[in-house]
Amino acid sequence: MSRPILFYDGDCGFCASTVQFIMDHETNEKFLFAPLQGELAAQELPGVLVTDLNTVVVKYNDIIYTRTNAVIFIAKYLKKPYRYIRLLQIVPSRIRDIGYNIVARNRDFLSQSRKMCKIPSNQERKRFIN
Repeated sequence: MSRPILFYDGDCGFCASTVQFIMDHETNEKFLFAPLQGELAAQELPGVLVTDLNTVVVKYNDIIYTRTNAVIFIAKYLKKPYRYIRLLQIVPSRIRDIGYNIVARNRDFLSQSRKMCKIPSNQERKRFIN
């Protein structure tokens, strides 16, 4: 069985923090990570998803999840209490995505307080694909 790949904006501090959060709170090392600006994203994703850097994308078994659908997918593999984010699936995606879009548009502001990123360990680096 293949592993899900989380595609994220590789130039975004908020996105890098989110990737680190996922790595710190997974139940096991489930995800691989790749920047939306990378070669793998260009090969695996439709062009519109590669150019829309405000959208987190998860590809798993040829199914593509975006925005809050991707967040809910990710939450399945997180430790408690973060796994309960999955309960958002009872809210229609159009409504959930309004909140997602507000955060996405303000991600630069939200990451201003964090000027440094954690350097991944050798084990963590193996999970990043270009």
